[in-house]
Amino acid sequence: MAKQPTPKVSELVEILIQQMNEFQTVTKERNEVLVNSIFKLKNIKVDFNVAELEAMKQSNREILRKDFESFHAQTRKNNKELLNVYTKVSSNKLLYLTVLNILIFLSASAMLYVTYSGLIDKSQLESLMIESNRLKNQAKSINRFFNENKEVALKYEEWLKK
Repeated sequence: MAKQPTPKVSELVEILIQQMNEFQTVTKERNEVLVNSIFKLKNIKVDFNVAELEAMKQSNREILRKDFESFHAQTRKNNKELLNVYTKVSSNKLLYLTVLNILIFLSASAMLYVTYSGLIDKSQLESLMIESNRLKNQAKSINRFFNENKEVALKYEEWLKK
């Protein structure tokens, strides 16, 4: 690459003077536009009638008040209708649940009565078990007797057949 020659001070000063002239012309143009805009804004006249604005404000408030009152009345009407429906449904459901609970309670009570009325107490069960064991032992001893005494067993079978 070839080395570029460094610019001289006089050339740099000349470029700086040109840029300053351009800056001054742009600044003058913008100042003129701003002065013209300010002059035009000063000449604009805005007139408004305070009484007319108050009347508009009052009419808008009246419209809002009427809208709110109609909305409030409609809301109250809807609330009353919903409350009536809710109380009807609520009372019907409550009645249904009460009847259902009573039926469940009665059926549970009947089942418990039937279950516990047929039971025997512990002492009866123990006496029945003792009696059962005594009868089993007696049956075993009789069976053993007949196995040991075949003649008696045959006579017993003949006696049963008669």
